[in-house]
Amino acid sequence: MLIQILLVLGFVLALWITWKRYRQNVITLIEALGWSILWVGGGVISLLPKLTEYLAAIFGVGRGVDLILYAAVAIQFFLIFKLFVSHEKTERLLTKLVQQQSLSELNSKDKESSS
Repeated sequence: MLIQILLVLGFVLALWITWKRYRQNVITLIEALGWSILWVGGGVISLLPKLTEYLAAIFGVGRGVDLILYAAVAIQFFLIFKLFVSHEKTERLLTKLVQQQSLSELNSKDKESSS
């Protein structure tokens, strides 16, 4: 019972932080809604652990805990992929900016030397 209380409090805190970040324009509305679904789902499962056994039977998984672990791994893979794509995009943008800055400095030096 104590673990349920702690987990629900943790999910409520995560939900609060999610919407705080949305109000600060750190995340989009779609992202806030996605995270909110995750936090509310975690809270519901914490309060109703038998629900995972029911869902596991629907998905053909032996135990409810296994279903939660499979889902957690899939979500983590998705988030890692999203971070990877974002990192690659940032690297390409940084490279482009450095190239533009270098060419700009080179052009300004050429103009100074020709004057």
